[in-house]
Amino acid sequence: MIRPSRLLALGFLLLGSVGPRPLPAQTPDLSGELGEVRTMLQSPAVQRAMEYVRASRDETLTEWLSLCNADGASGREGNRSRLLYKLFRIYGLDDVRIDDSGTVIGIRRGVGGGPTVVLNAHHDNVALSPEGQSVEAFIADGRVWCPAAFDDLAGVTQMLGVLRALNAAGIETRGDIWFVGLTGEEAPHGPDHPDASPGVEHLVRAHVPRDLDWRRGDILMQFHGRGGAGVTTGSTPLRNRSQLRVFAPFEGDRWSPHAVDALGRILVRLSEEVRDPRAGEEPFPVRVQPDPNSAVLYLNMAMIHASDIIARPASEAWVRFDMRSDANARLQQAHDAIRRIAAEETARMGGGFSFSYEINSVNGTEAGVPGWNPADNRPARVAAAAGVALYGSEPLIDPTTGCGDCVRAFASGMPAMSFRGGVREDFGDPVGTLSGYDPVRLRSTSHDVTESAEIAQLWPGLKQGLLFAITYAGLAN
Repeated sequence: MIRPSRLLALGFLLLGSVGPRPLPAQTPDLSGELGEVRTMLQSPAVQRAMEYVRASRDETLTEWLSLCNADGASGREGNRSRLLYKLFRIYGLDDVRIDDSGTVIGIRRGVGGGPTVVLNAHHDNVALSPEGQSVEAFIADGRVWCPAAFDDLAGVTQMLGVLRALNAAGIETRGDIWFVGLTGEEAPHGPDHPDASPGVEHLVRAHVPRDLDWRRGDILMQFHGRGGAGVTTGSTPLRNRSQLRVFAPFEGDRWSPHAVDALGRILVRLSEEVRDPRAGEEPFPVRVQPDPNSAVLYLNMAMIHASDIIARPASEAWVRFDMRSDANARLQQAHDAIRRIAAEETARMGGGFSFSYEINSVNGTEAGVPGWNPADNRPARVAAAAGVALYGSEPLIDPTTGCGDCVRAFASGMPAMSFRGGVREDFGDPVGTLSGYDPVRLRSTSHDVTESAEIAQLWPGLKQGLLFAITYAGLAN
């Protein structure tokens, strides 16, 4: 059964080197693109490709598991890069290579006369386990279970599924279609981490504008495990990283109040007074509001540290914050509130207690690519129209957010976007059970050894990407 996702609203793009400048919300006219994709969807070749997607369910799931089981932590993606290299060669791509960043590139040649579509997904994962430890991915409860099952091995699986479907249906396109497995996306991002997403930066610097040029229609399109609705075309929401340190007087009494006591009081108040209850809603982010009184604030304060010695009072304790919003003023309000609450609570603790608060990094205000309109452009319209044609989704073109690789691609001068949506489609996927396991773990999350991905969310993004690639590159036969 197909259940359309809760769709993200169209909104404002936050731009500018000094501060965000909201781009007026637009609802692009998709009538032309919608006619194109509907006509394309009815063609015999595309129907064969869509039927192959359903018929090859088991092969696709096996491929997903094999990707999971290949070691591919960010910075040591070699095993997974070599697996992708082998698969690209088996599936008949030309000029298959692994570049200096570990990114794997293969080209499916078109007959000429169309733009180049760079279908990509990042194949690295957060380093969660010792190097060389086996993963042994499995399927249960309608999900694939392994670190990076969703982020972003589901996207790599979607990309490979499109490649196999094009081959199985004998489809030729006018434009070339590149298939790219990127590296380093899970490396830390931000101004203090200049080496984040080296794979996409290397790709852009090596091929733009000689081989890839957005001015002639070429585009980077990333799979990210979901889909069926549309695309995100921006870089990131506004994101600040900051650190609060609390200092306590140290007089040798191990049982006297110390830094953790003060920090605990502060964190309780932040949870009650600053944390936005709307931030727990899905999907992330759901609202684009330039008004700081309406914008959602995402505040994560999970990184906490104090003394390493159990019997010693902590003279210092700190917490790192990751906060995001669609309005810069909303973030500033949060910073002001943290300072105020820290000042009040350290004063309440008595003489000698103090604090420091530093904003360590700010991003999400990238200037973008001059001349590129992320809210209304042809590849985004075609992608959104594909979601409408396949699933009756409302058009989704969200110009405020995107993947980590999109940030680096934009900074390097090449627009990039990502298929998004939460549509589900059941192909009679295997279920199985995890009887005896902790039910809390069944809820899982990304970037954890317990990560899992719902199989039913794989197929809509795969089909959307397939229909987009054929329509945008142009069907030659």
